[in-house]
Amino acid sequence: MDKMDFHKRIRQARIDSHISQIKMAKMLYISRQTYIENGIRVPKADTIYKIAIITNHSVSYFFYDNYQLGDIHQIGFLLEQLPNEKRKWYLNLLKKIIEYECT
Repeated sequence: MDKMDFHKRIRQARIDSHISQIKMAKMLYISRQTYIENGIRVPKADTIYKIAIITNHSVSYFFYDNYQLGDIHQIGFLLEQLPNEKRKWYLNLLKKIIEYECT
């Protein structure tokens, strides 16, 4: 796969996830100018990993395969993006749901 196909997959994964470029840049803690999909440069490995989690794709999807990441990875990453109090609230809610389901 050439470099342009790589960027097309990043763009498509973002669009499929209904995320704007501005929102994606914020989730990645980078500027909008740094987050580019035009094929000029390849993002750093950690950025590709984060994009994969946010869009629920495996890292290999952006290079050659199309396998989905598990929901648990995506949930974990999204929880990390929340302020500490909100994160605690969601974790507590998830624990209660799981405890309820296990009884």
